[in-house]
Amino acid sequence: MDDNHDILGKIGDLLRIGRIASVDLAGATATVQCGDVLSPDLPWFEWAGEWRSWSPPGDKEQVLLLCPEADIASGIILRGLFSNSARAPASTAEPEFHGPDGLLIRLTRDGIAITAPGDITVDGDVRVTGTITASTDVKAAGVSLKAHRHTGVAAGSAISGAPQ
Repeated sequence: MDDNHDILGKIGDLLRIGRIASVDLAGATATVQCGDVLSPDLPWFEWAGEWRSWSPPGDKEQVLLLCPEADIASGIILRGLFSNSARAPASTAEPEFHGPDGLLIRLTRDGIAITAPGDITVDGDVRVTGTITASTDVKAAGVSLKAHRHTGVAAGSAISGAPQ
C-alpha cells in the first residue's frame, strides 16, 4: 500500500495544476502557485523556432506544470487551461485571438478579420486584389480622396488636372 501511495505521489509531482503567481517579462519566465508550493522561475511553452511568438501568461492564469523526474525546479509551464474565471471566448471551429480592450483577430476559410479599437499600422507596401471600402475617407500623402478639389476644370469632355 505504501508503494502505491508513493507512486501516486510521484505521478502527482510530475503534473501539477496551478496558477501563475508572477511573471518576469525580461527573463521570459514565471512562477506558479500549486497549492502550498510556489515554483521557482520557469519557462512557459511558446513558439521558439524560426517562427517565434510572444504571449506572456496572465496573472492567476490556470496552467499545467510539467515537472520532469518530479523536479519542480526543472518544470515547464503549459498554458491554455480555461477555468471558471477565464472561460473560452468563443465556440467556433476557426481560431480566434482575443486581447484586452476588444482586440479580436479571427481566421476563417474566407479570410482574416481584425477588429481593433485603435489604429492598425502596416510597415511596408500593401497590395490589394479586390475592392477597398472606407466608411469615412481615404488619404494619400495628406490628400483626401473625399474632399480634394481640382482647379482649371473645363466643362464637357475635358480631363481635369491632378488633385490639389
